Amino acid sequence: MSYRKQSEEALRDYLQSKVGVPVYAAARDEIKGLPCVVVAYEGGTENPPNTGNMDVQLNIMLQSEIDGEAQPGALDIHDTTLSQVEDALFYSGLNDLNSFSTDFHFFGVTEHQGSTRDMEDGVLTETITVTLASAAGNFS
Repeated sequence: MSYRKQSEEALRDYLQSKVGVPVYAAARDEIKGLPCVVVAYEGGTENPPNTGNMDVQLNIMLQSEIDGEAQPGALDIHDTTLSQVEDALFYSGLNDLNSFSTDFHFFGVTEHQGSTRDMEDGVLTETITVTLASAAGNFS
């Protein structure tokens, strides 16, 4: 199984237990509505060399409809969900990630970036980028 699939699915399952909106893996899941969180693999670098361990970079995007068509309170829901995502990614809770996958092992956070905000066609997107020191494989 690829690092893309293993890392996206592990972080998707972990975040789904932490936030009150649907969470999707970017490459495999069909987004059914907003608000939602999307986990997207951006790449990885073997670290240290010749070990099979990877520093995996993932974008975690919270997307919400914030325009005339949005539900009342959409921005409040967006802000609450962003706080839930940040708490899940920036604090000690991320150590629980290993209990959500037997195919992906998390060693620690190498880097955090974000959140950055973008608004396009009435959709507000907040993106947090994390780099996780990890290993792929069956760890059960």
